[in-house]
Amino acid sequence: MDQHFEKSSHEKKQFFDRHAAGWDTEQGEKQEHLRTLVKDMGLNPSDTVIEPGCGTGLFSSVLLEYLGEKGKICGVDISKEMLEQAEAKELWPRASFYHADAARMPFSEAFADAVVCFRAFPHYDDKPGALAEFNRVLKAGGLLVIAHLAGRDQLNEFHATAGGEVAKDMLPDESGMRRLLSAAGFDLISVEDREGRYLLRARKNRQIDTDK
Repeated sequence: MDQHFEKSSHEKKQFFDRHAAGWDTEQGEKQEHLRTLVKDMGLNPSDTVIEPGCGTGLFSSVLLEYLGEKGKICGVDISKEMLEQAEAKELWPRASFYHADAARMPFSEAFADAVVCFRAFPHYDDKPGALAEFNRVLKAGGLLVIAHLAGRDQLNEFHATAGGEVAKDMLPDESGMRRLLSAAGFDLISVEDREGRYLLRARKNRQIDTDK
């Protein structure tokens, strides 16, 4: 990781550390909307799901409602403060949490059935690196989901207006996402982008070489 990404990641960690304690209250997500979103992702109840940018584990708990007894979640986040909030939800043993960057996760190759990024992808400083890492940890044909409870335009405007560490955290347009996904060994299945919802689904089509 070059110096630019290191500096940006450090600032991002500080931002999310500061907001961790009140994060769940600040988000104010409606559970029924989250449950509908999970239902539309196309996950299987027995899946092992990696959740990069899991934050406080708020969405992890909703995912667990959908997954069956054999399903499990591995949450990853760069903020230790966020992870403390996630651990406090006592989702173990079906959910476990790891302090790591989305582009450098502590899992073996072909470990997971799915990678789910909820309200996280714009915040990845190294998006190509993160997608390459998702390819590495996914099984052949594994599912990648990028989701938000806001459309792309809404989301990008919100981050730009918020300023500070997240001012440049943008979600690429569909053509940009197609290029990123293709380069990382994914086929786009579908993308829904409308007011109040963004849901992108892609499938791993090949293993790619990574230079790490």
